[in-house]
Amino acid sequence: MSVIWASLFLLFFSSSTLANIIVVNGLTHEYKALSGETYRGTVEVQNNSDKDQYVKIYQKDYFFFHTGEILYNDPGSSERSNANWITLSNNYTKLAAGEKLSIQYEVTVPNSDSLIGSYWSLIMIEGVNDIDTNNITGGISIQSVMRYAVQIITNINESGLRKLEFINVSLLNEDSTKFLQVDIKNTGERFMSPVLKLELFDSIGNSAGIFEAVKRKVYPGTSTRSRVIIDDVPPGLYQALLIADNGDEYVFGLNLSLEIEDD
Repeated sequence: MSVIWASLFLLFFSSSTLANIIVVNGLTHEYKALSGETYRGTVEVQNNSDKDQYVKIYQKDYFFFHTGEILYNDPGSSERSNANWITLSNNYTKLAAGEKLSIQYEVTVPNSDSLIGSYWSLIMIEGVNDIDTNNITGGISIQSVMRYAVQIITNINESGLRKLEFINVSLLNEDSTKFLQVDIKNTGERFMSPVLKLELFDSIGNSAGIFEAVKRKVYPGTSTRSRVIIDDVPPGLYQALLIADNGDEYVFGLNLSLEIEDD
């Protein structure tokens, strides 16, 4: 490598081509299992480039908060991590141009009566390019990296408390877009994937519309932030019902009074 010059005018950058490795069978793998049970799955990856590509496979724990903070911790460090239950078929491999590969994993759930609810971790798939030092004429070499995080979720049968908490609800206006900002936390023991729905009622009780946010995953102890867009609603005072619908019998609601002002 060349020396990084003190004068920025003399820097030259060489950026390697992005490793064109993609995961083709989804980024969330959810299973139901009993204590002591073993199950298997695959992560299907494909090299979409016209040259050989190397792939690194490794594990991380995963935690996130409504503030935007995301933690990729060492595998097995979280109380609800299943990373140590997972055995990977390989950790490093090479794919020829256009080749597709099944990375197999085996999950052995410990035989323990103390397991309850959901456990999860990530299998990281990272395309790696070699740096061609012959083509670097000076300055800094930058290597681009593409990572896929495949979520592996183990639900212990039907066990675990399902509970969501609305921790903050705010009516905001940003760039002429009105929305209800909703922060929810999973205070239970089971993975959930709720859809937020907001129904507004005018002063005489007529529905003024039903509005939805994008569905978001929320693990025990994690929290998410969603926006429910409510544009084109006339100004006024509304009663509102906000619900988090998990798509099953688990639905959580909150009654609100919202005053929508004119722009």
